This record gives sequence, C-alpha cells and structure tokens, in this order.
Amino acid sequence: MSVSENHASEYRKELLFRRATGKRICGTYLSKVAALFPSLDRPELLSLEETDSILERFRLIRAGLSQETIRTPVEGVRSEFSLIKNFEREFYVLIDEDWKYCGLLKVGVIGLLNVALEFGAEILEDLVFISADMSLAVDFDFFEMEGVRLIDIKRWSKE
Repeated sequence: MSVSENHASEYRKELLFRRATGKRICGTYLSKVAALFPSLDRPELLSLEETDSILERFRLIRAGLSQETIRTPVEGVRSEFSLIKNFEREFYVLIDEDWKYCGLLKVGVIGLLNVALEFGAEILEDLVFISADMSLAVDFDFFEMEGVRLIDIKRWSKE
C-alpha cells in the first residue's frame, strides 16, 4: 500500500468514527444550533468531507489575514455578535467540538444570529464564525478564571 493509499485509508477510518460519534451527539448539536439561530427553519449541516475541505482552505488563507486577539468579560460578546450579524454574508459556524462529528453549519442569513446567547447554557466553550468568502473569521473561546466569566476573541480579517 502506498503512502497516499494508507493516508486515504486512515482518513476513511477517521470519517467512520466521526460519523458514528456524530449520530450520538446530533440532537445536542441541533439544540446548540437552535440556541444560536432560534428562527432558522432548516439548518444546513455540511458533510464531514466538505467540512474538512473548507477548514483546510481557511487554514491556508488565514496565514494572509491580519489577526487580533482581545479578552473581554462575557457581557462584551453581544457587541461582537452584532458586528458579525451586520456583516450580512453567508457564514460557516463551528460550535464547541461538535462540528468535528456533525459537520459545519452553513448559515445563509447571519442576521438570524441570537446576539443574546449565553455561553455556558447551550454552547459550552467555543464558537467560530468564518465568512464563506473567508475575508472574516471570529473565534469566541469562553472560560472562567477565578470566578470571572471571560471570552478570548480572535479575529482574522483582510486589512
């Protein structure tokens, strides 16, 4: 077996494992999607192969984008969500680790985003938005330090 055949075989095994896990956690994932986009009728979840392809493309593009990181109290997330909501483009959304097993969420109408979302209720720790044209990405990492709820926000954008 060649190296590329071996790699393809390993990838197929990984996909099978991810799909099996995805079937177990899909209900929880969809409740997180509903918390984030309450009026989204039919969430569009991409296949794991599409998910991997999009994230690989973003990984390559991200190197050419400017990046800034800020830490804010959890209350500051609403203004950040409002900025994303006003971007008015199609977005890919990664929720916690669930996307690895269920696929990326593709949202055509980002205006449906619930800016009043509370981290820790449905969405536990991580939320990433990547615009479909890959000109903007925002990563929200929720955590608690000494009893204070904080969010690290990483933003990648074209200058």
